[in-house]
Amino acid sequence: MLDKETNRILIRGYFDDDKLLLAFSCLYDLKEFNKGTIVIGNTTVPNEREFLERGLREVVPRFNLRDSFNVYGMITNFVQWSRNRDFLFGFDKDFAVFHPVQSVLDGTDFPKFCAALKNVRARKNILITTNDVNNNAKKLYPHIDSTLILDTTSINKEHEKTYKVIQSNLQADHKVLLY
Repeated sequence: MLDKETNRILIRGYFDDDKLLLAFSCLYDLKEFNKGTIVIGNTTVPNEREFLERGLREVVPRFNLRDSFNVYGMITNFVQWSRNRDFLFGFDKDFAVFHPVQSVLDGTDFPKFCAALKNVRARKNILITTNDVNNNAKKLYPHIDSTLILDTTSINKEHEKTYKVIQSNLQADHKVLLY
């Protein structure tokens, strides 16, 4: 994820908060990355703020769609992918984090989302799944350079319990774990 050749990265896994923490921790490690944007879709700024607080494990200030804010020393703002599907954006950004992407995978706006993904010009583009318990994210594979499967099951007892619930629910539907 930290190499300079990889531009579009998809982060998959069962634990949503951990994926956000990983993404921003890696971006923080890239010292030349100072400006970025979080590209949101079918969510609101208050909902995304809650995602960020849980994932980053720190208080995030209240803000509006146009406000800039600080995440680990990086100036960040929000944009909506639906407003950027017809023109280029992110020229002045070191990174763009597309979060969450799951709803667009499950909906009819997938081609429009792909158009927005083609239009982003940030140096590093990270797509993060949520509720990743089916193979819908594979639809993104032709549009990305690399996929990272983040397995944090063994990090604590709570994750182990959640993993077992996911496994049990999938088995009840005659499905298997994805990874």
